[in-house]
Amino acid sequence: MKRKKNQALMPIILLAGVILVSIVGLILADNIRQSRIENPGEITNQDDIPRVTAEEAYEAMLAGEAVIVDARSEANYQAQRVAGSISLPIDQVEDRVGELDPDTWYITYCT
Repeated sequence: MKRKKNQALMPIILLAGVILVSIVGLILADNIRQSRIENPGEITNQDDIPRVTAEEAYEAMLAGEAVIVDARSEANYQAQRVAGSISLPIDQVEDRVGELDPDTWYITYCT
C-alpha cells in the first residue's frame, strides 16, 4: 500500500522540481542580463551590445541614467519621436560622435 502512495506522489514531486529549476533559471538569466546592461565590458561588434526593452529604456531615461537617441532621418524625427529623445541620424553618427559624452549611456532606436 505504501509503495502505491509513493508512486502517486512522484509526478507531483517531479513537477515541483521542474518548476523550481525553471524559476531559478529565469532569475539567474535576468540577473546576468541586468549585469550585462550595467557593465557591458568590451564591445567588439553589434552583437556584444546589450539589448533593453522599451520599458527599461523609458525607466532609464526618466531616472536620468540614459539618453534616448533617435537614429532615423531628421524628417522622421520631426514627424514623431520619443519625448525627450535627441536626433542623431545614422548617416551623421561618424561626423558627430565627438559631440557625445563617453560617460553617458545612450540608447538608440530606429523604427
